[in-house]
Amino acid sequence: MEKKIVVFFLQNEEFAFDIMKVVEIIRHKSITNVPTAPAFIEGVINLRGRIIPVIDLRKRFKLADAEREKDSRVIIVELKKKQLVGVIVDRVSHVLAVKEEEVLPAPSSIVSVGGKYIESIVQRGERIIVFLNIEKVFSDEEQDEINYIAEKEGGEFEESPYS
Repeated sequence: MEKKIVVFFLQNEEFAFDIMKVVEIIRHKSITNVPTAPAFIEGVINLRGRIIPVIDLRKRFKLADAEREKDSRVIIVELKKKQLVGVIVDRVSHVLAVKEEEVLPAPSSIVSVGGKYIESIVQRGERIIVFLNIEKVFSDEEQDEINYIAEKEGGEFEESPYS
């Protein structure tokens, strides 16, 4: 059985999300700061009239800060409660179909030291792609905060039109 993933880069390392969680990919656009937002929320964007909280995966994973490149993108993903969130990445590479035998469990040593958001490792030849579970990147409390910010900044929360 094949699974499709969206491959992207952070600091020259390859990561991926399940394509079923990705709503769309947009160019990096102007982000409005939200003064009372938690540190992991970069701000919000207006996407066709819908206010979407945006996070920077570099900050979330405590990676070195870098200037936004022209290749920088925002991957719009859907969380558990149908809330959309934008995830800033250095660049999006491609969609990849991976076979079951290419997907390896995440090493327990990584998962036990804060890598709970790592779903698995995709190995294709010498390439290693870290497959992330977007819903585990945020705790339930953080997802509630994301929902709250979307509601506060953009009016009443609506069900995702993409469900």
